[in-house]
Amino acid sequence: MLTPSVIMRKPFSLSLILLLGVMMVVSCSDDKDYPSLITDFVVARTNASGTVSSVSLDGGGRYDVSAQAIASSSKDTLLRCIASYTLEGDKMQLYNIAHVFSSRPRPAEDIQTVVDSALHLDTLPRDPLKVVSLWRGGGYINIHLGLMTTGSDKHSYAFSEDSTGHYSLVHHRPADDAESYTRQVYMSMPIPDSVTTLTFSVPTYEGIYTRTF
Repeated sequence: MLTPSVIMRKPFSLSLILLLGVMMVVSCSDDKDYPSLITDFVVARTNASGTVSSVSLDGGGRYDVSAQAIASSSKDTLLRCIASYTLEGDKMQLYNIAHVFSSRPRPAEDIQTVVDSALHLDTLPRDPLKVVSLWRGGGYINIHLGLMTTGSDKHSYAFSEDSTGHYSLVHHRPADDAESYTRQVYMSMPIPDSVTTLTFSVPTYEGIYTRTF
């Protein structure tokens, strides 16, 4: 149990005040501006051992980084990730990086889903999510979602091409996963090379959320 601090007051001597002043000057002279921590989507290149060797930013720029493990068995490939890092000149300090769901959109009729252990070919699940943010950048539609869950990792996702220029998120919630708390989920859909303008939809608790890019 925390107990209240007892503050004892007694007069300061002039010499103590001068000493404190000197300490403050020394402390201020040691101040240094540190680069801000950035968290954003990136493309990571892995080496033959499956660790990250370089990171490319959506806004441009590629940085070599010291090898760092990533939650993926993919080797010698490019992965869409969410990363926390700092930049100082031409140097990147990578603090954290995680692989996110990223898959090319497919025609709705080509997406096969398993719902409650049964294979469905005609009806795509559209279980609701919370949209935190949705934007276009780096050749992707980037998505930050709030997922209501008890901690299940069995949710499934896909990107559907519903019609020319219109895409949507497919989401299936397992039947045994109650909506206990909100987990932050990140994913990116690669934009097909031939597409200039598109709409993207996400099923939410308020209905279908759609944006045009």
